Amino acid sequence: MFLLADCNNFFASCEMVFNPKLEQKPLVILSNNDGMIIARSPKAKALGVQMGDPAYLYKNRADIIMLSANFVLYSDMSQRVMQTLAKFSPDIEIYSIDEAFLELEDRADLDGFCKEIRQTVKQWTGIPVSIGAAPTKTLAKLASEWAKKAGGVFVFRNNEIEERLAQTELKEVWGIGEGLSDRLKRKGIYTALQLIQADDVWIQKQLGVTGFRTVLELRGTPVFELSEEPEKKKSIVCSRSFGQKVTELSLLEEAVASFAARAAEKLRDQMSLTSFLSVFTESGSCHVHIPNATSYTPELITLAKEGVRRLFRQGAEYRKAGVMLGDFTEDRQGDFLTPAKSDKGEAMKVMDAINARYDRPKVQFAAEGIKRPWKSRRSNCSPKFTTSWNELVKV
Repeated sequence: MFLLADCNNFFASCEMVFNPKLEQKPLVILSNNDGMIIARSPKAKALGVQMGDPAYLYKNRADIIMLSANFVLYSDMSQRVMQTLAKFSPDIEIYSIDEAFLELEDRADLDGFCKEIRQTVKQWTGIPVSIGAAPTKTLAKLASEWAKKAGGVFVFRNNEIEERLAQTELKEVWGIGEGLSDRLKRKGIYTALQLIQADDVWIQKQLGVTGFRTVLELRGTPVFELSEEPEKKKSIVCSRSFGQKVTELSLLEEAVASFAARAAEKLRDQMSLTSFLSVFTESGSCHVHIPNATSYTPELITLAKEGVRRLFRQGAEYRKAGVMLGDFTEDRQGDFLTPAKSDKGEAMKVMDAINARYDRPKVQFAAEGIKRPWKSRRSNCSPKFTTSWNELVKV
């Protein structure tokens, strides 16, 4: 059986753990620069607040609490939840910041076991989770959604598949989505049950191999295995909207240098090298192909700054910029001028190890700037309750 544990209203729930008064009020979490709503508490949903709504629509609503996103807190709380889930099964796949699959043997008391997991996660971390259990990952994903309406736990048995899928819209199925759902509706397929009853040859023609595997999973045949190692990203993007308009080249260089440094850190974390770098603003982009693949931050900062100089126009106002890395490889191909042994990689390892110990980077490059007036605004951010000695809750 596969279990999917899904944290309920995760960002909002993290805030409520350390400020329980928020449970009684509509709460929304805002994106960088406090621009739009990216998470809502149940009470905010009940008021009709929608994901992606601009924050200004609610700025005069005294009954709605608006907090800036505290990603340092959410990341640490996610790690605590995942460590708790791992106590129940060594076979775990962390699917996202607030979701994880577990694999275990079927058992007679599976309902009780799922309730025990849910209760333990709540007790140890303060985060409420919904748990769906099913014979396949695709069905477990559906079961976790039904669990939210069934007291937090839903166990999906094979003899219930057809009854449940008859009530399931195509767009609710993991891997189908809105576009594919609309296409299937034009073919007369409206529910997940109708899809699994269709002819196999027709399904493969319409959905391809991956889509056919999804259908097999809906029929109760496990196809997608647990992926215990996170899949390596094929590209890495670091971008931000600025807290104020940027008109000076030096500040724009600072920003892209900082983005390049963060992207390089993520690149090294998955032990990859990049052969492609792109710098972009809202007015254009500049691409650089790197002859010798690298993950060395100073090289990437230099290339990013060269790219942004080509894009910069005197008198223009910039509100956003970013850096993208691509064309990843694990092999370092040098040339005749490249030393056989280099200390660059060791230096980056030391820097990454130091920064990993703190809630914010302690070792940075001068090119990233000191004051950084371009940084995104987060005017109403909660403290870093779990990662900063100076911001621990005082009792």
